[in-house]
Amino acid sequence: MRGRERVVSLAILCTIAAGCYSYRPAGSASRGDEVRARLTSDAAVRHSQGLEDPILHYDGVVVEASPDSLFLDVLIARSSSTFQDVEIRDTVKLGNGEIQSIQGRYLSVGKTALFTIAVGAAAFAVVKGIDQVVGGTGDDDDNGTPGLRVPVPVPGWSVLRLQLIVGRSP
Repeated sequence: MRGRERVVSLAILCTIAAGCYSYRPAGSASRGDEVRARLTSDAAVRHSQGLEDPILHYDGVVVEASPDSLFLDVLIARSSSTFQDVEIRDTVKLGNGEIQSIQGRYLSVGKTALFTIAVGAAAFAVVKGIDQVVGGTGDDDDNGTPGLRVPVPVPGWSVLRLQLIVGRSP
């Protein structure tokens, strides 16, 4: 039973660590900020020339921000194989006339809480289903009577509401 608890706990902790992000409008960007720069239609056409998919925005980290331009470190391509993961990054210069809007990347507490609860419930259901198919853990008493099972608490709507309230507070 302890092995399953560790696996479920690890899955939940990984989910919390991953988090869910959202983008909100930002007035300006400074060095080191993670942003999404939405391009104007003319800039999108210019940056998309020769590509199959149009580039409507760039997601990246601000390398430099000057009054007339913004330099972003963006992911161009990613390749993964058995032995190595390769990322190709480039610095893109965007003039102020090319940027329609700038949005900052922020951790979304509400989305993260909902996702964590959903993953926890799914993990619980999988463990419970395996327990029913396999027939339990074999923790029987000496006289053949099954051992005491303690129900696992599942968070309810009140916990979710609390998470949403905490996430909205400044």
